[in-house]
Amino acid sequence: MSDHNITYLTDVSLLTVVVQVGLSEDILKAARDAGATAGAIGHHARGTGVRERLGILGVAVETEKDVISVLVSNEQRDLVFDTIYRAAGLDTPGRGFIYATPLEKAATYIPESIMQRMKNNP
Repeated sequence: MSDHNITYLTDVSLLTVVVQVGLSEDILKAARDAGATAGAIGHHARGTGVRERLGILGVAVETEKDVISVLVSNEQRDLVFDTIYRAAGLDTPGRGFIYATPLEKAATYIPESIMQRMKNNP
């Protein structure tokens, strides 16, 4: 057990993206390029429910999805959200969706060098 104090992050949001399988890498790259460096997780998921048909072409909505969660500062939230939306092509029917969840607090190890930088540049 460590004797370090816990450093809480309080101005953070979790962006969650649910998309077609195979888009994760593009989304993670877009999030990094937009400045999201705190952390991201991707996993495979399978939905339940009735398979819907969209549009006159009858395109089937796949139940297999990738779910990507990205931790961002509230200051970066809108930029990263918009960047991911565009990179994932979420303006296309059946492609997926994204949502933001404000977090009350989060905690993780922060290296001493970064802590010092944060204290010196508030």
